[in-house]
Amino acid sequence: MSIKVILKEGSTTSVKSGDLFLPITEEQYKKINASPKTDYEKEISSKIVKSQFSGKFEQQTSIHIKNLRIHLFGLGKEKKLSTEKVRKTSGAIANYSLILKISDPIICSDIHGMDSTTSAGAITDGVFLSSYRFDKYKTEDKESIKLKTLTILTNSKDKNIASSIKNSQITCESANYVRDLQMENADVANPLYLEKQARAIAKKHKLKIKVLGEKELTKLGAGLILAVARGSKYPPRMIFLEYNGNPKSKDKTAILGKGITFDSGGLNLKPTKGIETMREDMSGAAVVLGTIKAAAELKLKRNIIGVVSSAENAIGTAAYKPGDIFKSLSGKTVEIGNTDAEGRLVLADALTYTEKNYKPTRMIDLATLTGAVVVALGDYVAGMFGTDDKAMASLFNSGEKTYERVWKLPLHQDYIDEVKSNTADINNINYSRRAGSIMGAAFLSKFVEKTPWTHIDIAGTSWLEEERGYYQPGGTGFGVRLLIDYLRNN
Repeated sequence: MSIKVILKEGSTTSVKSGDLFLPITEEQYKKINASPKTDYEKEISSKIVKSQFSGKFEQQTSIHIKNLRIHLFGLGKEKKLSTEKVRKTSGAIANYSLILKISDPIICSDIHGMDSTTSAGAITDGVFLSSYRFDKYKTEDKESIKLKTLTILTNSKDKNIASSIKNSQITCESANYVRDLQMENADVANPLYLEKQARAIAKKHKLKIKVLGEKELTKLGAGLILAVARGSKYPPRMIFLEYNGNPKSKDKTAILGKGITFDSGGLNLKPTKGIETMREDMSGAAVVLGTIKAAAELKLKRNIIGVVSSAENAIGTAAYKPGDIFKSLSGKTVEIGNTDAEGRLVLADALTYTEKNYKPTRMIDLATLTGAVVVALGDYVAGMFGTDDKAMASLFNSGEKTYERVWKLPLHQDYIDEVKSNTADINNINYSRRAGSIMGAAFLSKFVEKTPWTHIDIAGTSWLEEERGYYQPGGTGFGVRLLIDYLRNN
């Protein structure tokens, strides 16, 4: 059940009952203490001692006035105020509300040092992302309290506030949809399930869809994705969704996602502590579906091709083997140096098909591609590589804005030249452990001919082991807010 968002115009004094949350800066709180004007300001200045609350970031306190409970959440100093701090504070408000069984919080978006349109969007982000719970399989301790409504209170008459809230709500709900896909059992969210999801999105939003199954992929000669899928009982799928938000324009952005619905590592079996969360190895594909869904609901004036390249990397009598050589859709042959470097194989055939048949203006792929990117950047920032400097610069800016951050890493010709094999055209991983994330990107570059291309390795950012800010442990939906902001502004 989605949270209903209500935009209410008025001052804090107009709220007489319920739970009112005030995200407040140190300066704003100091001003209230120095010269309280309204009844609730007088109550704040008289009942809250400085040692208890001063507006510092992450501080919180509450007071009662008759039928009204006022909850103050500190934002810190105004000069250090950011949308991310408002996002995190709103996430804390959502968690606090769930713990105290508050189903209808009222949050004031009039924050000193920030316009109400920006703050209202950030508040919506924080609440929707933070209140997400995956409890489908819980039979005990299942949270019975959900947020029913979110009231955003403002004195501002800015007409853009409502659209800011709506944009945030749609985008975050799509990110939470991605999280559902990430968290679902691998035997449920298999390639056929992703096809079902894609068809549902296409039907609802009247999008053109094309699905290549095992028969079509075999006829085309997509030997790499077929090799990865050989050990699984689930057949592979390559899915194409077309959203034409601007029919007058020839500009088309293709977004491709790695959709390994479970990655056992194949015959190069993943060890314990490396295999348990591998149902989320389809995060890139899930982000593609979430982005297309959000773009259609937002009616973005952009043309997007969403590509899901999906298979399960399982172990069986038919599983592909290290040392085997397979012919890709591009015609290039690939020696399998490691069956656990399978994501680049399913993406390689997808990149080839997309470039040849859809002729996009640019291509952006997202993939939980390498553990090496986690070593390099941890789980705060995604690695970014490619040939499209303009897109990468814009994606960086969108990342800073949404806090789904990306960092450009080098992809010099020296690295690309190392993608070679003694017995085939190229090897999927023959360069030991050095520069692993870069070499994954270098492999993919072999399957892009002329189209400007960006690769984003989300292996670190797509999943969190512990609660952080407005994220619960598990899938983060990382990429939807990043891409929607990029598409909206480019």
